[in-house]
Amino acid sequence: MDLEKKQQAFEVALRELTGANPKLTEALRKDHIDLKTLTDIEIIELFWATELFPIYADKSQHTRRAYKLDLEFILNFVMTKTNGLKDLTVLDIHRYLFEVNEQYAPRTAQRKNHMLKRLLTYLHVNQYHLHNLAFHVKNQQRAEMLRREVDFDEIERIAESFRYTVKRAQKKELMELRNETIGYLLLTTGMRASELLSVKFNNVKRNQHTFYIEVKGKRDKWRRIPLTEKTSHLINRLQTLMIIEEEDSPYIAFSTKKSGKAMTYEALRLMTHKAVEFVAAGNSNPPHWFRRAYITKLLADGNPLIEVMQLVGHESINTTNQYLQSLNQLSRLSNFEQPFD
Repeated sequence: MDLEKKQQAFEVALRELTGANPKLTEALRKDHIDLKTLTDIEIIELFWATELFPIYADKSQHTRRAYKLDLEFILNFVMTKTNGLKDLTVLDIHRYLFEVNEQYAPRTAQRKNHMLKRLLTYLHVNQYHLHNLAFHVKNQQRAEMLRREVDFDEIERIAESFRYTVKRAQKKELMELRNETIGYLLLTTGMRASELLSVKFNNVKRNQHTFYIEVKGKRDKWRRIPLTEKTSHLINRLQTLMIIEEEDSPYIAFSTKKSGKAMTYEALRLMTHKAVEFVAAGNSNPPHWFRRAYITKLLADGNPLIEVMQLVGHESINTTNQYLQSLNQLSRLSNFEQPFD
């Protein structure tokens, strides 16, 4: 989304928000945002519209949903366990940090803490709080559990089990092939879920050596990911069967409900959970589990850190290095073949 379109979208959202609540319009009329007459819910709404929406408007639906959930968590905490936004104390901040650290994985906790810090800064800048309580928001450190996705035999069984998540009778063979193809793409490419859902058949290319797929990742950066022989075979079979079944969609992960569209993240998440449960009863893992397994496998095979970072589309080598540090704790990983060949 370019700057002009982004500004237009922001103005529309702001008009819709303030038009529905005259108090929010009044709060914006002075030379500073006046929060004193607003309820906690109204303050959160205004914070989203004026502070966050211009930044997150061009993010994916999944990302925007995550940030909204973060705000809902903060609001719920404030309304049920404090005396309100106006009367927040340092002790309240530490209670919040403790709860987040207990309930969420380190990266999610860090994101939620950052959201609180941003809100508290917003309240201070707009003269709602005399002191900036954001100073007291620190990321809590907690030992991260060793990832069990290094059991790659199990991962491959799960990828194969994707075809068994189909329940419908109509075009069942096509649906099974689509799901199995998705499973192997998750397993053998390390793509993010959002990237996989955006991949079209025309993103699959071939040079003199191999098939590869062009992926548009974060910040609109393109990268090439080589495909295994089985994965490219599944994609070719899927495209052929779609022609036979008269299923018209440019997307590999095509939707059965909206013609010409890709499936939603929620549909992919549910499919992944069912596939994992089919092989490992009692477990329920998201699509990102496959990406972590792929990265761990590449590092276990001794691939250079910088090459893995570029292949999987990490923005910082520090992110990739976190996987390597976890891997170094798993002494039982020593001799692996090349990833999923």
